[in-house]
Amino acid sequence: MIRVEDLSVEFGDVTAVDHVSLQIPKGTIVGMIGPNGAGKTTLVRVMVGILKPTAGACFVGGTESLSLTPEERARIGYMTQQKALYPDLTARENLQFFAQSYGVDSPQRRSELITKAAKLTRITESLDRVVEVLSGGTIQRLSLACAIVHDPEIILLDEPTVGVSPDLRTEFWDYFHSLARSGKTIVMTTHYLDEASRCDSVAMIFQGRILAHGTPEEIITSLPLESTITGTLDSADSAQLLGVLEKIAPTVMEGRRFAVTAESDGALLQTFRAIVNSGVGVSNVIVRQPGLEEAFTYLVRRSRQ
Repeated sequence: MIRVEDLSVEFGDVTAVDHVSLQIPKGTIVGMIGPNGAGKTTLVRVMVGILKPTAGACFVGGTESLSLTPEERARIGYMTQQKALYPDLTARENLQFFAQSYGVDSPQRRSELITKAAKLTRITESLDRVVEVLSGGTIQRLSLACAIVHDPEIILLDEPTVGVSPDLRTEFWDYFHSLARSGKTIVMTTHYLDEASRCDSVAMIFQGRILAHGTPEEIITSLPLESTITGTLDSADSAQLLGVLEKIAPTVMEGRRFAVTAESDGALLQTFRAIVNSGVGVSNVIVRQPGLEEAFTYLVRRSRQ
């Protein structure tokens, strides 16, 4: 649905996007993660067709993004990171404006789509209130509603959940997954790594480059990341078990609390076997396996070497 080919964007001496290639299939949720200034928003703006790349190209549905016709642009919904609402208009008037801007000329069709978008984003009761008096969470819902009011096939969301409450973030994600199941393609930027784990695939971006792209599981399992096993010894007689664990992986003892850092699944399994076979009573065992945060940290460190 979206294809990025060797794309670069430069602003004077600053390279915001550096030779990026990416393919996004239909009906998937792709998360572009990275710190502020990584190039995520710039890449989205190229995809939308409002920013010209310095080199390379981006294709949306087979058409270069800069050459999209009005009809093709109407297939795209775009939620910017900065609020793009009219504060002196009501929520309904904002939705009417965006729907008509996207080419929904029939008043009846606009009304139907507005009702649907408001229901999906749970802002029906706020439709006739002026935007400037709405809460931050309702404004974020309205921004999302404006991006999807014309029922687009492709939805580009720039930090859609920043600054919203945890319960609202959960509601947004339930909605995103329902859209993907219906065949919509969603590209979103985020710096919340826990959110990225909910995406079908993740593109990790740092200093304008993609460090890794794949499912969260593929990225994590492809890297030599460490797991940590911690627990409490029920007996002060820990010397025997400690000696065994130290031969398997780096081990730290603090009182009766131990922590083993396993660099592989094999070491993890060996550690468990050693604990069971030792006969020493152990409680409060916690296994912390690596996630996207550890993967991103490892990739950034490796890119700097």
